[in-house]
Amino acid sequence: MKKIIYLIFLSLFLFNLQTYAQSDELVNVCALDIGDATYLKDFKIKLQQGDIKPPPSAKFSVVLNKGTTYKLNVCNAEGFEGEAIIKLLDGNNLLGTNYSSSSGKFYKGIQFPCTKTGVYTINVSFKDGKEGAAVAILSFMNKK
Repeated sequence: MKKIIYLIFLSLFLFNLQTYAQSDELVNVCALDIGDATYLKDFKIKLQQGDIKPPPSAKFSVVLNKGTTYKLNVCNAEGFEGEAIIKLLDGNNLLGTNYSSSSGKFYKGIQFPCTKTGVYTINVSFKDGKEGAAVAILSFMNKK
């Protein structure tokens, strides 16, 4: 009986290591796409499919400083149907998104020139509530 329990814990541990390795690899790939910006933080998102409105989302709070231009890039994981939609919010005010609902076009990310130091929200969901996994990278633009 102890061997069975041991094998169950071992298999769960190995499965989790593989999941973390895949998301870390996606972070590395996505970080290469930030250009001349400086990496600040990454946000790993994995959401199950949801039929409710609004679709399931992940929310992250960040402090941004006045006078700095920030970038939010997003990379979707392979093997999932969902395409990540990131939104940058100041309270209820939408400051930027990587998805244009009028054209149906996705962008790799958004740039935001911060005009007020404060706490902002990054909201990530997947189009049409589909199951998805993604990484969002927050960086700031280097002044020239």
